[in-house]
Formats: sequence, structure tokens, C-alpha cells
Amino acid sequence: MIGTAGSGLGAHGIAVLVFTVIVFALFIRDRWEMTTVCLVILVALPLGFEWAPLRTAQGTVDPLRFFAGFGHPALIAICGLMIVGQGLVVTGALEPAARRLSGLFGARPQLALLALLVGACAVSGFINDTPLVVLLIPLILASAARAKVPAGRMLIPMNYAVLIGGMATTIGTSTNLIVVSLAVALGAGPFGVFGFYPIVAAAAVPALLYLWLVAPRLLAHVQPPAEGLSEQVFDAEIWVEEAAWLDGRPLREALSATGGRLHLIELRRGGRAMARLPSVTLRAGDRLLVQDTAANLKDFEASLHAALHGVDAQDDDAATAAADAQAAADAGSSAGPQAAAKAEKPDKDEKKSASSAVVAQMIVTPASPLVLRSVRQERIAERYGTIVVGLRPREVHEGFERENLTERRIHAGDILLLQGESDAIRQVQRDGFGLLLDERYALPRQDKAGIALLAMAAVVVLAATKMLPISLAALGGVLFLLATRCLSLQDVTQSLSVKVVLLVAASLALGDALDVTGATAWLARLLAEVASGLSPAWVLALLMGLLGVLTNFVSNNAAAAIGTPLAVELARSLGVAPEPFVIAVLFGCNLSYMTPMGYQTNLLVMNAGGYRFGDFVRVGAPLFVLMWACLSYGLVLRYAL
Repeated sequence: MIGTAGSGLGAHGIAVLVFTVIVFALFIRDRWEMTTVCLVILVALPLGFEWAPLRTAQGTVDPLRFFAGFGHPALIAICGLMIVGQGLVVTGALEPAARRLSGLFGARPQLALLALLVGACAVSGFINDTPLVVLLIPLILASAARAKVPAGRMLIPMNYAVLIGGMATTIGTSTNLIVVSLAVALGAGPFGVFGFYPIVAAAAVPALLYLWLVAPRLLAHVQPPAEGLSEQVFDAEIWVEEAAWLDGRPLREALSATGGRLHLIELRRGGRAMARLPSVTLRAGDRLLVQDTAANLKDFEASLHAALHGVDAQDDDAATAAADAQAAADAGSSAGPQAAAKAEKPDKDEKKSASSAVVAQMIVTPASPLVLRSVRQERIAERYGTIVVGLRPREVHEGFERENLTERRIHAGDILLLQGESDAIRQVQRDGFGLLLDERYALPRQDKAGIALLAMAAVVVLAATKMLPISLAALGGVLFLLATRCLSLQDVTQSLSVKVVLLVAASLALGDALDVTGATAWLARLLAEVASGLSPAWVLALLMGLLGVLTNFVSNNAAAAIGTPLAVELARSLGVAPEPFVIAVLFGCNLSYMTPMGYQTNLLVMNAGGYRFGDFVRVGAPLFVLMWACLSYGLVLRYAL
């Protein structure tokens, strides 16, 4: 059967509308994986138009057009921004700001969330929504992890606060600019930059209260994506080095610098334990014996400007000389020829480089040369440029054993925390010392933090000032990060989400199908017919509601292109000024709260926060109704309709 797109809603339009309702129901029920539903969309639409071709005034619709979303600028922008955001993560560029913000989240989480929402809403009226959200996501994730508060309760509220602020000015989003430009060309306007700011500001008050007090409760069930390293607790030592930040400071300052999270088991000076009084002054050579997870231990390093120390930090020249002969013998007899070949001690710079890549867990096997020996005796640091910074005994003990970490006898089943280059750590496994567990923690490449910040700042400025399309700015940032070795190709692939890619492509295909079959235009005409006997106030509210629903399924710009001429025509038929109806279209095209594909920032937070489709409906639907009612009422009052 060959259909033709005419003035009415044909068979193709009806079929696509029914298909859209079914897909939406599948997304909400969450019985199928989101990626599976997206694949159904991408297969069903081309097959449907292949088996039942549709003819338009421009010719027969090409079924392959529904794959165009894979090359759409929106998808390119989203992928590029995810990669640039990964640059901030792998370099730890936002750690200083995260420490300050996490202190507020830890002490007064409710106040911190309110400040975040108000600040994001206020700023987004002048900065493009997408780069602002990209900038805030890693900061929130890092702060939440440090403060041990769920990031899933904050990311969607933050995103919606940004979207609310973005509709407050004519320059807030590209959609606003399109609506205003089309309206002026049709004889409506002009519109000042802050012409409708008071209406949005008034509606934002109850909306932000909802996002602050109610939305986090609706998201209480959200589980963030699994961390790269398990929450096992390790024994470790932090040494106070001469002229370091800790040297000469009271213990209370060290505890304060970690936000009170440092689990101090014992403070040792020389061979004896010291009283852990806050007033005790730390001296060079003191050891802080601590217990915590790998991620927290590395965080304490940064907070205290110190280092977790293994054998290489404790060997003095005499001890090294005395042990060299035994180490060579051990290397030949217990670790095999490969380890013996590595017995030469690497220079200091090489060791520093080797200890700055990853932290990995290795379980000691019964056949390991380490069994009933100490880490110092096996001299892993000298052989491999890899140090042992933590130990989790097979049998968990109370407190902390009396021996130094590197002097403790290792047993089969103990788990060592190794720090070094990935290749060096794998060599330790190949030489029979143990088996590496799957989970690893990539250490921040802090020497590249400035580069990552520069790349993000450039992308934000270029996009916010409209000097470049955001897709080009983001891709330029990715190339810059790769060229400066701030990111590797592996980092790039890890930062991308297949779920997000498929969802963008599928939503663009579905929106295109609604448009090409005339379904969206038919809905607009239906509104005009239904509203013919209603007052201007109700027509305005219905127009905003219709565009708000459409923008959650088709692109914001497509909804603006459909809605703006309709608004001007409706206003003229009612004998009223077109300006409030145009603003109603602008507001409606920004009410993209109910689906993850409603706006590209929704997809960004979905990937970062581990949200499901239903989470956007659960939180976004009440916000949609609230904003719709408040904005409609504000427009009616402002223009006396």
C-alpha cells in the first residue's frame, strides 16, 4: 500500500501515533531494556516505510532517513561533551572545588542542594544549558562521593533547575532565539532579553521548592553506576615527610583537612604509639596508621598533601645495601627468571611515573613467593616499579597489627593494594605473586588537570557566545585533549554510552516520523479546532501544553517551528495580541522534563546518574504540570487575557 501525506491524518500518521504510544508505554513499564526498545524503533520505522511507502510533495519518503540520527549534530554534541567531561574526571581537575562543596554537602546537605538549584537556575539564563550541565555533572559526582551522599538525588533536580532558568531570557537557549526570530518575521514582537523574566522567576519559586523538597524523595531508589573499585577496607600508612604539609601541624588539622573522614587507627613515632590527641603536633617520620577503601585512601593523599608509602619510601641507604644480595638471590629462586631480569632498581623518576597510573587489588595465591614473607623481603617496588600501599588480611583483625605494613608476613588469601602502571602490575601477576581482581581505580592524572580545565572552559565559552556550534566546540575539545595526551583512546571509549547513543538516534527517528507523516501538524490543527469556542486564556494554556508534550518527543526546534506560526494565527483569529501566544510557545518548547530524549542535558544526566526512563516521568510529570499552570497563569495576568 502506498500512502500520501495530505491535509488530513492518513494511515501512516495514525500508525506512527499508535506506535509512539506503544513505545512510550514500553519505556515507562521498564520490562525491556531501554537499548532494546530503541533498537525496535530503529528497525520498525524503516521496515514500515519500506513495506508501505509514503509519498509526499517532495517525493517518496526514503526509509533510510530514519538512520540519520546517528550523524545528527545533537548526538555529536552529546558524545563530545561526555568525552570532555571525562577529561575533568580522569585528571581530578575539580577535586579542590569538590572538597569545598562536599564539606557543605556533608554538613548541611539540604542547604547545599538549595544553593546548587538556585545558582544553576540563575546562571542558565545567560549561559547555554548544555555546557553548564556538563560542567556541573562531574563536580556534583565528585562532591557527592566525598560527602557520601547519593548523587542520584541531585543530578535530575539540577538539570531541571538549569532548564527552568534557560527559558527566562531570549538568549537562554537556541530554541528561545528561534521562536523570537520566527515571531518577529511573522509580525509579532519585538521581545526584550528580559521581557518575560518576571513570569519565569515567579514560576521558578514553587518549581525549585518542588525540586528541593520532593524530587529527591522520588529519586531515593536510584542506584548510581557501580564504582570501579569495591568498598573493601585496607590497612595503610601515611608518613609525615620532612618539610611536607603535615610536618609541624597539629593532628586536628589533618583530621579537619579530610572532613573528619580519616579513620585513624594509631599514630606512631619511632617504635611507640602516641596518644591520638587533637593537639599532638605531627613530626617528620611519624606514621598515621589508617583503614579505609582504596578510593578514600587516595583521596586522603590529596587532602593531606602526603603519600601512601610502601617499601620504597621506608628503605634507607643502609637497609637497601644490606638487602641487595638477598634480593638478587630471592629474585632468581622464588620469582623466576623474568623477575630476576627486573632486579635492577629503576631510577626515581621512573618509579614516580610507575606509581601514578592505577591502583589494583591482587589476591595472594597459595603458591605465591610472598606467602609467609613480607613485602620488603620480596622487593616488589624495586623489581617492578610497583608499590604496595595497602593490605587487607584474609582474617580481619581488630585494630592494626604492630608490625609496619611492609614487615607484616603475608598469608594466602590476603589482598594487596598495588599502585603502579597497568603493565607493571600485570607483570607482578604473571610472575606468580597473585591474581589480580577485576576492579581497578584509575588515579587522577593531576599534571594534566590544567589542560582539562582549559578544554572545558574553551568549549563553554565558544558555545555560550555562539562563536561555534556546540557540536563543533565539543569535538574541538576532544581533539585537544587527545593531542595533549590528557585522554587516551581507551578513555574516550569508556566515556561513551551505547544507551545514550541509541536513545538519541531512536528519538530523532521517531520525531522525524511524526513530522513527515503530518502527525504533529494534525495535532496542531486539532488544537485550533478544539479551541475555537474557548476564551483566549484557555487557548493559550492548551497551546503551551500541546507544545510541551510535543517537545518531549520531537526536537525543541522542530516544535518551535510548528508552534510559532500556529500561535500567531490563533492570536489573530481571536483578535488579541500575538505576543503572549508566542511566549506560550517558547515556554512550551522548554518544558522538556518528562522523557530523557526531551533535551540533550536529560541524556547527559541519565548516563551519569544511572537513571531509568521512568525516573524522568516520575519527577518530570509533576514538574511539567506545575510549570505549565504557573506560566499560563502568569501570562494571563501579565497580558490581561
